[in-house]
Amino acid sequence: MPTPRELTGREALRALLPPQLEYVRPGGGTLRTADEVIDQYEREWAVMSSSRVEVRELFESDDGIVAEVTIGATINGRSRSVEAAPAHRWVAGRLIRNRLYADPLPAEVWAVQPPAGTSR
Repeated sequence: MPTPRELTGREALRALLPPQLEYVRPGGGTLRTADEVIDQYEREWAVMSSSRVEVRELFESDDGIVAEVTIGATINGRSRSVEAAPAHRWVAGRLIRNRLYADPLPAEVWAVQPPAGTSR
């Protein structure tokens, strides 16, 4: 079975999501289904012409990871970056919980986050 680190590095996000999960976004909005997670990423990608994640530190446990990352993006022709710490929990090869702790997001990305305490 792949380690949490190997699972987190995969690009096929949808294939790694169970039908029901807990995906907490900056500001406290929580997504509960794979479709909500994919829709959220599509909203964020729509405001960015490019994006990348640089992992600086990775802390691994039996069923999860916490990482220190720099998220870089180009929005309206300007390069932006955010320092963040995603925490992932994995069960049977599926991401069952994600929480992203982030410094303030660019206004364009913040505007598409789900409201605190609600699902999209």
